[in-house]
Amino acid sequence: MDSRFDLYVAHRGWAHGIDPRIKLLFVLAGIVSLTLFSNLFFLLAALLSIHLLMASAGVPRERFLWVWKTMVPINLLLPVLWALFYPEGGALFELGILRLTPLAVIRGLGIAARLDTMAFICFFWLFTTDQRAIVHSLVRVGLPFEWGLVLAISLRHLSTFHNLYQMITEAQQARALDLSKKGFLQRLKAQLPILVAMVINSLRIADKLALALESRAFGLEGVRRTYLHDIRCTRRDYLLGGLILLGFCGLIWVRTLGLFTHPLYPG
Repeated sequence: MDSRFDLYVAHRGWAHGIDPRIKLLFVLAGIVSLTLFSNLFFLLAALLSIHLLMASAGVPRERFLWVWKTMVPINLLLPVLWALFYPEGGALFELGILRLTPLAVIRGLGIAARLDTMAFICFFWLFTTDQRAIVHSLVRVGLPFEWGLVLAISLRHLSTFHNLYQMITEAQQARALDLSKKGFLQRLKAQLPILVAMVINSLRIADKLALALESRAFGLEGVRRTYLHDIRCTRRDYLLGGLILLGFCGLIWVRTLGLFTHPLYPG
């Protein structure tokens, strides 16, 4: 599968062997915890911690850079927009109705750091869990089996349709199709032959997939589904789950004390 669609990093790291439901619990607890605090230094410490966690799990440097490149527009826009439209405290300078304040800049940086940390927490789950285990874990926590199968098929065929689009595009260009035309409507019209071929091939793939599912008795009521590779929690998973819940409760207690709520000061 194309690496742009399959984020899983095949590695024998400690995080790869953890039950995916425990990692899903970590994602949920981490995201909720980050919404409770506004302190820039606390959020930067959380961002550094998730980096160290991912590095210890064997995630390569290229994946870190890919996530940062994805988050660059948000990191640039959020502090600027927050500083311009939500000024608070003493102003550094004023230009008409616009006021730039240091506190607003700090708060914008904190929000960007919070979103970065949330993104890395989610990618930690995706980098260390293959798609089969992700779907299986969602089914085990209550997602209907049919929905899980649809999700698995969708993830599996992302690269298929991407490769199909590239193949059709190259074939049409070999037949003198010009895709470099100027103007939005002209470029859209040039894509029509590719779109028609994509629709036809997609219908063929869907028909074959429907026949394959029917031959495996999909949709037959009263059938208990089994799995070739089942997921089970071990003692280590239960221990990690308990530590995650304990840490989450500890952060809620810290929040009730009013700590790390100011953008700059701990108290």
